[in-house]
Amino acid sequence: MHVRIKKAFGFTNDRGEKITAPRGWIGDLPDQHAKAAIESGHAVLGNPQVLPEGEPGPAEDDLGDKTRAELEALAKERGVDVSAAKNKAEVIAALRAA
Repeated sequence: MHVRIKKAFGFTNDRGEKITAPRGWIGDLPDQHAKAAIESGHAVLGNPQVLPEGEPGPAEDDLGDKTRAELEALAKERGVDVSAAKNKAEVIAALRAA
């Protein structure tokens, strides 16, 4: 199912891997996960070509351009706990979700 993530949504895929779809991500999720994300308010049905007015797109911030160390410093400054983040993408997802 094609969805647009409004706030970070985590789930475990069929292979047992933990996945986090970051805020602003648009794409296909397995139906069961897409329905759970929509029901919990983390996502809406999405069209990759259209974003509602006033809502930021996935690349409107420069978090992806920063190093993990810079992201962790920013998280500390903002009071966001990223101690459980295993990689840069998870640090970014936590910052965007906060």
